[in-house]
Amino acid sequence: MYKKIRFHEVLLILIAVIILIPVFYMFYCTIVPGGQQVSLISYYEVLLSRPDYLIKFWKSVGLSAAIASGQTIVSCMAGTAFAKYSFTGKRLWFLAFMLFMILPIQVMLVPSYIIFDKLHMLNSWKALIIPGIFSPFGTVWMTHVFQALPSEWLEAASLDGVGKVRGVLLIMMPAARPAVLSVFIFSFVEAWNMVEQPVNFLKDFSQYPLSVFVASVVEESIGVQSVCGVLCLLPVTFLFLYYNNELMEGIGDDFWS
Repeated sequence: MYKKIRFHEVLLILIAVIILIPVFYMFYCTIVPGGQQVSLISYYEVLLSRPDYLIKFWKSVGLSAAIASGQTIVSCMAGTAFAKYSFTGKRLWFLAFMLFMILPIQVMLVPSYIIFDKLHMLNSWKALIIPGIFSPFGTVWMTHVFQALPSEWLEAASLDGVGKVRGVLLIMMPAARPAVLSVFIFSFVEAWNMVEQPVNFLKDFSQYPLSVFVASVVEESIGVQSVCGVLCLLPVTFLFLYYNNELMEGIGDDFWS
């Protein structure tokens, strides 16, 4: 018997196709931008002839990985503190984290610029990495995740001589692995796609990550532009495909119940 196709399934497929049309066109341009010979030249120019594309790519991967790793660790530490320990002003601090989480990044650009200017951190990746590491998103998320885990685990570990930091690293993070990986992936994607921060905090064009640098290839051929677009898609696509099950579990209802 054939399965009856529901209206919402057809609607979701249609929306997915509309969203993926630019991606399909980009891949088409990398294969046939004007002939097979032009396509091969575009790949050669981006991957071999001009190293600035790949240098930007790997630098951006390192920048995003540093931000994602730092934010994941800080979020797990702070999330454990909010979920399992009591301290002065706990509710007030958590409310502040939630308020800062919903603020658009554009609101924070001017005060952040003034602070980084006084700290002599402009035109340095420190101005990108440090705010990214202490983003409130991961802390709020991991707080709710860790609240669902038994507090007895940390108490038993403390009786065995395990310190608070090791308790987070060895007990809380492995127990909430899907959520931890989800925080890492989402923070990596956010860092990978950031545009406003590099444009405002970095004065030297050579310091720009790939998310900003790729805009400079508009004067190149459509083949080169498309190959650079494929480079931008690779890390994020790999993370979502490789950790698909963990993402579904980390943000699904099963983990939170």
